[in-house]
Parts: sequence; C-alpha cells; structure tokens
Amino acid sequence: MQGRTEGDTRSAILAAARHVFAERGLSGASMREVAEAARINNAMIYYHFKDKDHLYRSVLNDSFAAMNEIWNDPLFASEAPVQRQIEKYVECFIRFQQNNEELHRIMAMDFAGSGGKITWICENYFTDNFTRLADLFRKGMKNGELVRCDSSIAVSSIIGMIVHNFIMQPMAEHVYGKRVDLSPKKFGAFVTGLFFNGLSSPKSADRRKPRTKRIAAS
Repeated sequence: MQGRTEGDTRSAILAAARHVFAERGLSGASMREVAEAARINNAMIYYHFKDKDHLYRSVLNDSFAAMNEIWNDPLFASEAPVQRQIEKYVECFIRFQQNNEELHRIMAMDFAGSGGKITWICENYFTDNFTRLADLFRKGMKNGELVRCDSSIAVSSIIGMIVHNFIMQPMAEHVYGKRVDLSPKKFGAFVTGLFFNGLSSPKSADRRKPRTKRIAAS
C-alpha cells in the first residue's frame, strides 16, 4: 500500500501472518494468504522474509518480545520482598496472555506433539524466563520468605495456573454464562493468593488442629 514505510510494511506482514497462522497453523497457511491479509503482493513478503519458516519464527519472536520485557521492570532489580516480585511477574504475565490471544491458538495448533518447535521456543524464550522465576523462588526459600519446595514444580504450577485459565476461558464463560475476569489485578491477586495462602479460611484451619484433652483437677 502507498504511504507505508519499510517498517510499517514489515509490521503489517507480521500482524497478518500472526492471524493466518492462528487460523490455519504453519502447515496450513500459505504466503499468498498472508499477502492478501496484509494487502501486499507476494514479492514484498519475500523482500522481508526469506521463506515461510522464517516468517513463522519472526511472528513468534515479535509476539514473545513482550514476555522478555517483563524483567525490565525496576522492581526486579530492587530489594523488594520475593513474594512481591513474584506477584509482579504474575500480573505482567497475565497481561501478556491477555494481549496475545492469537499466540495461544498458534501454540495450541502447532506445538502439541512437535518436538522441534517446542525445543526452539524453549531455548529462545521459556528457558531464561523460567530459570529467573525459579531463582526467585529459591531466593525466597533461602531467606525464609517461602517454605522449601521444588522450584521447578513451583514455576510450572504458577505458570500453568495462568495459561490453563486462558485456554479454558471460552468454556468457562459458556458454562457459567458470564465473562470470567482474568484481569492482571483481580486474576493476579487470586493466583498469588491461592498459591501462597490456599483457600482454607482461618476457621477451617482451627478446626483441623488436634484438640488437647483437659485433665480435670483432682
């Protein structure tokens, strides 16, 4: 289209490709479909991306960039309590999930059972993120803020809680007949509250305590 800079054209191609890959997957998508969605000719795509695989990885790179930027928040370089830092990460990761619905569909469609793609995405994005989050858990255990546990299971559990809720969101809304609030503040507070404190009320905790028998004075 007239008036576009090279940067605008590249951004338009990435946005169109993200939509096409989310609808059809890597194997089902064609460069022609991407060109039509971006309103350009095929030659312009090949000017920016050498082939479909390069375009696909560029879409993922563009989408996952925001996840890496979570760690740029100054809170993570501060002396803030570990629990507060984990809460911040959860809020930011939820916001990332909210802003990347098409990425969920791409991953669900193409990553299941595809070892090559899983390896590539882990090496480029998840390994560093998960390692840094696990380091936070270990720091909390070391300074006594958190109880000792397997940090790898802790990371998988808290991330899985978030991701699974976004995957299940359409079904949950159909079942309950209302929109599920997965906002960073409200959903984030629920996730970290459940993770750190559980759902048991203080009263139920008191009921579970063993009762000591009173010995009558003689």
